[in-house]
Amino acid sequence: MNVRRSAGALGLVLAAALGMAACSSSTSSPSSSGSKPAATSTAAASTAGYHPVSDYMAYINGHSGAANSKLSTIDIGVINQQGGSADIAPEWTNGAQIAADFINKDAGGIDGHPVKLVTCFIPDVVANAAQCGQQMANNSGVQAVSVGAVAIGNQAMESALAPTGKVLVFGVSVSPIDTTYKNGYILFGDATHVEAPLATFIKDYLHSKSVSIVYPDLPGSNVDAEITEAALKYEHIPVKVVGFDPTTTNLTGPLIASGAATAGLVINDSPNPQICSSIYKAIKQLNITTPVLANVPCDSTVTATGDGGSLPIGWYYASANPLPGDASDPSLAAFKKVADQFGNAVYAADAWTADSFAQFLTIAKWDGDLLKAGKPITAANINALAKTFKGPVPQGAPTLVCGSFPQAPAVCNDKDSFFQNTAPGVFKAIARWIGPPPGFVIPAGLQ
Repeated sequence: MNVRRSAGALGLVLAAALGMAACSSSTSSPSSSGSKPAATSTAAASTAGYHPVSDYMAYINGHSGAANSKLSTIDIGVINQQGGSADIAPEWTNGAQIAADFINKDAGGIDGHPVKLVTCFIPDVVANAAQCGQQMANNSGVQAVSVGAVAIGNQAMESALAPTGKVLVFGVSVSPIDTTYKNGYILFGDATHVEAPLATFIKDYLHSKSVSIVYPDLPGSNVDAEITEAALKYEHIPVKVVGFDPTTTNLTGPLIASGAATAGLVINDSPNPQICSSIYKAIKQLNITTPVLANVPCDSTVTATGDGGSLPIGWYYASANPLPGDASDPSLAAFKKVADQFGNAVYAADAWTADSFAQFLTIAKWDGDLLKAGKPITAANINALAKTFKGPVPQGAPTLVCGSFPQAPAVCNDKDSFFQNTAPGVFKAIARWIGPPPGFVIPAGLQ
């Protein structure tokens, strides 16, 4: 969905995430895209029973006020890919700093102890990743590390840390290597495990009789489309998949080849807003009125203004995070309040910042729970606690499934939420946190 399997496809990964991450646009205005929404009268997602994490102080068992400066610090590692020419999301680091400031200044620290960020950044080469891994491995104060948008040298970084047993916490996985790290926890999931829920949504909520999928054809980029295709076929929904050269700007040909005009639904399977814009323009050019389901990065200012227009009203979006513009989700307002106070208002709508904030808070929660139980903060103790942790997590699914996938033990989520852009800047939740079709198994070659 939002994260590409191949680290080599950095042009796609750049706009991905995560998750899967929700990208938000504030420039939406009425559109004449020609895409009509599918019927949703029976698909409204109720907020009843939906209780996302919005009380961060309670989440970490904190108390009002500042941390006790007389107590020793609790060090948490922070690794991100930034400072080079292939940065994916340098803003991710802001989320960790916002979380630390909130904990130290407002939430009473971690069981009273101030928290300290131990940072290491990976500019461009594998050697930098190995150095970061070694730095955290050699720092006895660091027992858990929050990892950001790292797609360079993941194996080298993790190889340096693996012998220590130290915990790595990811928001989303940019590299498939991360999914097999023994003591890793990918809180929001990876591309492989958040694709199949699209089939559940299409069958149970949109009731589409056929589907066309168009996607940019780069090494590794076919995995998302193939998993979605397999899940749709499992549900006996006819599907046609067409890949295209990502350098092509006129995408009328692929849309025609996919049968988009006569299908029940078009899946815009691109994590790149510029490609989303090209697909959007081609749909308008062909006057296609078929409903569209898109990756959440298509909810961007690039897509909205790519041809001087706006986000297409009626499109559906899949996301493993809350989506800004959903007024019914209290977790969005909660994060905005903290981001405004300790960071910058812009960060409140940035998915990478929100992901990092959630990762850091989750580590802080585990550390605090250990101290309250009279146990020392060690990698072994954090791992023992994390392996039994079922959530919820801020900005994420209400229930985690870490360790449920033999081929990807670090993956903790295989559910998505689905939204529809019903008005400028408004995203209505159609279905919250639904998983893959019951009984569906990801084909072995795509795991």
